[in-house]
Amino acid sequence: MHGTTDTMESRESMILAMIRKFNAGIVKFIMSIRLRSIGATLLGSFAGLSLTTNVIPSALSFTGGMDSFSARWGLGGFAVYSMMAWAVGGWAVQRTGDKWLGAIILGFVGLVTGLVFTGFGIGTELNYLLTGGGAAMLYGAIGGMIIGDALRSPPMDPNNPDASIGRIGDLGMFNYFKK
Repeated sequence: MHGTTDTMESRESMILAMIRKFNAGIVKFIMSIRLRSIGATLLGSFAGLSLTTNVIPSALSFTGGMDSFSARWGLGGFAVYSMMAWAVGGWAVQRTGDKWLGAIILGFVGLVTGLVFTGFGIGTELNYLLTGGGAAMLYGAIGGMIIGDALRSPPMDPNNPDASIGRIGDLGMFNYFKK
């Protein structure tokens, strides 16, 4: 008994083609609803919360300026404002799509919010201002590099079907692993 498997192979390839088409439709739908902008806004917002509850108090306690509980108590009323400012900064970084420009934007947001919140919440002594502003600027610059590189919008080229469609592995930060 000799039988051909052409029918079975064509059925399998047809099923795989339908699955690939379905997956491509899902990816296109997800990429069209601006999840990257929403994610960058949420990440920026939570980074702002982390700034007032952990980063500045830890920096102040590390330098010996004051204990972290007192710093958290003094900065507690600024958490909502910090979340709003950093959410706008995270959104702006995602819109630029550049990690170096993102570092500048969120570093500047960090510097301004760190100086303002430390000055109003803790005190205007030079040591406090330098520690709060410097820690916030460093925190913002690193966060801006991460958000600017990981959440940038992928390039769209309708004439090139092999263009990047937004897979995480296509981002510049993974070039090290593509050898």
